Amino acid sequence: MRISGKAASVLTVSVLLCGAAMATDFNKDREAILAMAGTFEVDFHFEETVSFLPDYEVKEPYDEDALETVIVIEDSGDKIVLQHLLSTGRGGIIKHWRQDWEYENTVLWEYQGKNKWTKKTLSPEEAKGTWTQRVYQVDDSPRYEARGEWELVVDLSQSTSARTNRPLPRRDYTKRDDYDFLEVVNRQAITPDGWVHEQDNTKIAIVEEGLKPLCREFGLNQYKKVEDEKGDQARSWWEEHKPFWKEVRETWATVFQSRDEIVIAKEIEGDSLMDAIRDLGRDENANTQTAEARPKIEKAITGFIQGG
Repeated sequence: MRISGKAASVLTVSVLLCGAAMATDFNKDREAILAMAGTFEVDFHFEETVSFLPDYEVKEPYDEDALETVIVIEDSGDKIVLQHLLSTGRGGIIKHWRQDWEYENTVLWEYQGKNKWTKKTLSPEEAKGTWTQRVYQVDDSPRYEARGEWELVVDLSQSTSARTNRPLPRRDYTKRDDYDFLEVVNRQAITPDGWVHEQDNTKIAIVEEGLKPLCREFGLNQYKKVEDEKGDQARSWWEEHKPFWKEVRETWATVFQSRDEIVIAKEIEGDSLMDAIRDLGRDENANTQTAEARPKIEKAITGFIQGG
């Protein structure tokens, strides 16, 4: 079938407009993700709302506040890495969690419970137009990965993830043993004075009969932007310590590339992986002699990993 010159011109214009729209959407997505960087007063609120078992009573709400500085430590176009740093009331800085956003990513690590993650491969068609948010623990070990799309509704930029599993949060990790993982839908939205992270959580226990939901929980983390100078100390701390943490990230990247399954031991001889990495980072030479630090980091991380 021959296409007329006029029809061909219309088709060409349509393709160009479609490509331009996709580029605009991609750039808007990036703007939204980059808007999560800065210094923020953060309010964390989690509240169990519904019990699914006759003998389970919902717990008291959890509330906490913090001052966090979020730094862009990598931006390669289709991948943006944001490092969160926590300012303590005593003037100290703590490396907090990290989030990576990658466009049209085709490899996901899914949490299975019991400190186990397995690799899942997506087709390019499944990944098309989506962003994967990878969230890492303080020691840069995996926490969860969630896939979704950013959308612009009038002037509201927001992202809603597919339902995904994640380990117990810090607020429950050392206090509870009655459930094994959270099943979560995430939503991030950019606000006039910062951003919010909403969570629709279901707490689930793994039992002989299968999976047992305990309760539903609502989470709302509000990030309100404050003066940049309140994050100066955190940014200075990161400049000093980033060589060490670069080695940690690269070590983890090697681990992920060489395995289809990862199980991380909770403790070895009374110490957690977080303890081991933190102790290495406290070495006065850790940030200046990274060639010497790297083998120690690799030994610490691989020592806690089971599976292959």
